[in-house]
Amino acid sequence: MKILFVTEIPEDKKHCFTDPAGEDITFVSRKDVSDEQLKEAEVIMGNVSPARLSVCQHLQWLQLDSAGADAYAKLPGDFVLTNASGAYGPAISEYMLACMLRTLKRLDDYEALQASHDWVNLGSVKTLSQLTILCLGMGDIGSHFAKKVKALGAHVIGVRRHMKELPEGFDEQYEIKDLDALLPKADVIAMSLPQTPDTIHIMNKERLALCKPGSILINVGRGSAIDETALISLQKKDYFGGVCLDVFEHEPLPKNNPLWNLPHTLCTPHIAGRFNAEVTYDKVLSIFEDNLKRYLANEPLQHVVDRKLGY
Repeated sequence: MKILFVTEIPEDKKHCFTDPAGEDITFVSRKDVSDEQLKEAEVIMGNVSPARLSVCQHLQWLQLDSAGADAYAKLPGDFVLTNASGAYGPAISEYMLACMLRTLKRLDDYEALQASHDWVNLGSVKTLSQLTILCLGMGDIGSHFAKKVKALGAHVIGVRRHMKELPEGFDEQYEIKDLDALLPKADVIAMSLPQTPDTIHIMNKERLALCKPGSILINVGRGSAIDETALISLQKKDYFGGVCLDVFEHEPLPKNNPLWNLPHTLCTPHIAGRFNAEVTYDKVLSIFEDNLKRYLANEPLQHVVDRKLGY
């Protein structure tokens, strides 16, 4: 069996994936992996470019190091696809909390005043106990964020594809069909959706205009979920109190994209997750390690992606 490990890994952690049965594990960087290695691999751990997987001849299982799997779900072949869902919630939800508090307490405005050495009180601000927060997406990331803001006193509403038992951290839950009625009530719209045909431009021109003026819009899921042209048009008028984006329709975000210069808008280069937090990296590796043990023992894998749904 040939196992190809393309996720970056330090030398002192490689021993976790050395199988005592002597399985053939090759550690190689994504940029250096060869077509011959891909052709022979039965197992691949890490996000090889989807286009390059067409050369694979023996692939049985692909373990992603990302939670997002939409780029791989529709690929031909009957290989098992697993992701790293569950690894990113703690770090990304902290990013979301930081973005929300930055806007809520007008820290960006005070940073501008500091730059001009102006001692100005900008007036009253709200506390979390006064907020209604709409989590558009109730998976690992949305649930971690909900627990944090609920603990700080906010009223939390969740929106998901289908109704299930109400998870911890949420006061209410609704289905996507109820979104139009919920948006005008929300002080914060926190988006952590996967990319599916149903979520592309789910926040279109009409829905963006339904949002409460002065509300906070955060997106850490997929950039395709927001119609950026419509958002730019609206935010040029300073419609939202704050817009915080870590994902975009086209990445890297082009230098001439108007999103960079919109008022009260924070653009970060897809860093809320990734491996920017060591705890995230360790969790991803632990998912790999557990699934590899399961695979070698012919046991069911965890974090299997529904390739019809894309997540």
